[in-house]
Amino acid sequence: MNAAAPIDPRRVFSGTWRGTGELIPHGLARLVLRREAVRLTGSGEWLTPTLWRVRERFELASGWSFERRMFMELMAPDRVRATADDIPLGADVLLTSDGFRFLRFRSWLVYRGMRFRLGCTSEARLEASGALVGEVRLDWLRIPAATLTLSIRVEA
Repeated sequence: MNAAAPIDPRRVFSGTWRGTGELIPHGLARLVLRREAVRLTGSGEWLTPTLWRVRERFELASGWSFERRMFMELMAPDRVRATADDIPLGADVLLTSDGFRFLRFRSWLVYRGMRFRLGCTSEARLEASGALVGEVRLDWLRIPAATLTLSIRVEA
């Protein structure tokens, strides 16, 4: 049986996107984080047939925000390599038939003036409604720290 073809990355990483979601802290992270609403805006610009730039901005209801500049390169029909301001060592992304999945990577995030090195995994799937529904799982030393849920609309 043949596996379904991977999603075309231009379908989910082109144009602009806007989304909403929620940051949900776990365990001891609840001492410094609170559960709060999140807004995401982003854009993707293709530079070559296999290389594109992504800009994203996450805004939390508390007023804290985070911007990311990322370069992504299509390495195979089902695999992308991403590097970003907060992911200097990069991340591997698997394209699935209905979305994508970031394999575990290390991210450097600054929150309230402190820098944290976190492990991250992420996955998103394109629903029939056209929404890209995703979840980012953050951990510290493999101990779950927080989950970020998102529902994103990709605009042309």
